[in-house]
Amino acid sequence: MDDFAVFGGHEINIDSQNFKGGRINAVFGGSTIDLRNANLHPGVNVLDLFAMFGGTSIIVPPDWTVHVEVSAVLGGFSDKRVSALKVVPDPEKTLIIKGFVMFGGGDVKLTR
Repeated sequence: MDDFAVFGGHEINIDSQNFKGGRINAVFGGSTIDLRNANLHPGVNVLDLFAMFGGTSIIVPPDWTVHVEVSAVLGGFSDKRVSALKVVPDPEKTLIIKGFVMFGGGDVKLTR
């Protein structure tokens, strides 16, 4: 996956059954990435994020193990995953969200 949003935005629904990660760039724009219908490639998968004056929302399934490693300068990136279902994350389904946010933001959540 390679998403690049400049001065605009869009929604992307990913249904890959072998999702390996990718890159998200948002400059004066943003996007929503919906991964609820996707399955992760076995092992650790990395999603690199860069946002400047923009932002990104990432929607993940409740059974994924997600680690957020995003640095922020005058912006922020939040982990808003809260599950009433109390689903136990599968360690075989690991997604690491790495990146940098400046004057922008984003979040990872379970639903819209």
